[in-house]
Amino acid sequence: MSTENESIIGGSTSAERRQAVLEKLNPIAMPLRFQIGLLGLLLFVLLPTQLYPDQMGGPTTLIFLAIFGMSWDVVSGYTGQLSFGHAFFIALGGYTTAVLDIQHGITPVIGIPVGMIVAGIGGILVGLPALRLRGPYLSLVTLIVPIILSKLFTLFNNSFTPLGIPIAPEGLGGRNGPGLPTQLFGIDGSGAVVELASGYSGIQQTALANYYFALALMIVVLVVLIGVTRSSAGSVFTAIREDEDAVAAAGLDGAKFKLFAFVLSALVAGLGGAIWVHTIKTPTPLGILGQDDIQQSINLIIISILGGTGTIVGPIVGAVVYAMTGIVIGLIDPLIGFDLANLRPLPLLAAAMAVLVFAPGGILRASIRGGRMVLASARGEEYEGQSVGGDGDSALGEIIEKYRAELREIIDERR
Repeated sequence: MSTENESIIGGSTSAERRQAVLEKLNPIAMPLRFQIGLLGLLLFVLLPTQLYPDQMGGPTTLIFLAIFGMSWDVVSGYTGQLSFGHAFFIALGGYTTAVLDIQHGITPVIGIPVGMIVAGIGGILVGLPALRLRGPYLSLVTLIVPIILSKLFTLFNNSFTPLGIPIAPEGLGGRNGPGLPTQLFGIDGSGAVVELASGYSGIQQTALANYYFALALMIVVLVVLIGVTRSSAGSVFTAIREDEDAVAAAGLDGAKFKLFAFVLSALVAGLGGAIWVHTIKTPTPLGILGQDDIQQSINLIIISILGGTGTIVGPIVGAVVYAMTGIVIGLIDPLIGFDLANLRPLPLLAAAMAVLVFAPGGILRASIRGGRMVLASARGEEYEGQSVGGDGDSALGEIIEKYRAELREIIDERR
């Protein structure tokens, strides 16, 4: 019989478990790649100290791109269900809270969660075909849905009252959006959450509030998604990507896990889109990258591929690379006398092609692999080429081994 404070697993006490958790959270004891990750987060925290207030829009946008990329990575990077219409979920969250705020006077504090829920419902509607479709057929569904949505925005430009229900009595605003919603943080008393002082210091405070709020959201999303993808559900996600038939043969309902991935992805994207319109002054959630919604979804895919799919952290790296391409273009333009901005998104596509050819696992995996090689060489050891990120092989191996064990039990029973 175990004591009151003794754990059933391993016989450790609660104090010992607490100590083990604290040791894992100790930055000094963490693996090098985690220490570098913490350093990267620290740089995000300190970035506003190196910029002027009117320069904070770009970094804040970068953080939202990372959030959207992480949400895409859950469903596509882990389960292998390539989604070409991720802007659909972003738009659902953004348009919902914007319409509630502008046309119904509902505060963003309530509108943002509602927008997130509506996006989650959209995830169910798009994810249901995942119960029967695979590969290019599923990708085609995700491509068609956002096109239909954008057409509905135009069709109900002036009024949207289905069955007499005044959902958007003043219309959805077409591709221009329903207008500018209330900001979460304001300098003129218009902030829905915090009203900041007027003047230059107030502008600076607003920019900093928007940035740090977005950064906090990114960290929360990062922790939640890493927790999910590192759990048993995440192992099944990866196994579905590697061999869905093996998952079914092991007695697991792959369709249920795919639908869960779609809904989780949609909830995160909808939350990001809803907060986006209340922090960055844009009349339309579809204007995230200044392009049409399909191009936005493709750019999110490219960002995730750059960083490394199936890692969750990879899209953050990809978003930084995306931002760096813009900075590099701005530096090169005066030197060559040609406006490279007119060639966008060619620089981003060129970077993606280079990664696909020379580092197909993404920049994150290539960097970790290179670091391991350097450390192994410094220790005089031979690098064995361990897999980096994602648990595809081990997850699939566990599924197959479980299936084989069940088969052996059945055979033994029949003997």
